[in-house]
Amino acid sequence: MRISLITAMFLLFSVFSLLSGCSISYSGGKSSDSISASLDSISDSSSSDDDEEAESTANAYGEDIAAATKRYALYQAEREQFMQAISNIARNHGIADWEQKKLTYTAMGRGLKQAGINEQVIGELAYFSSLAGSDDYSLVLAGYHQS
Repeated sequence: MRISLITAMFLLFSVFSLLSGCSISYSGGKSSDSISASLDSISDSSSSDDDEEAESTANAYGEDIAAATKRYALYQAEREQFMQAISNIARNHGIADWEQKKLTYTAMGRGLKQAGINEQVIGELAYFSSLAGSDDYSLVLAGYHQS
């Protein structure tokens, strides 16, 4: 009895698979659907975890910015000290350009509200006077009113 090359390769592969702890099985037609559904489930779970982590990170960043702004307002720190504190917070949270993030400004507004700063006084604070009339200043006021 002569064994074809394909049969010999299959037998060799089967033996090797068994020796390495793998099993070969065949189940009718729907296995790809099951695998696809499993992968979709894993992907959805991972995406959900990523979204939750991003939201948690954003919340932590916002809270840190609000706290720094509160300190700035209460202790009338210098503009440069405040900007350095914001830059350090952003860097610690992996944010390269904090001036481009809306969350930065809304969090500043929350910090001003937490400090008990009257809305009319915001524009008189050194850093915030430079923002007056800008979209960023509007975001500060929006954060102030959300608190």
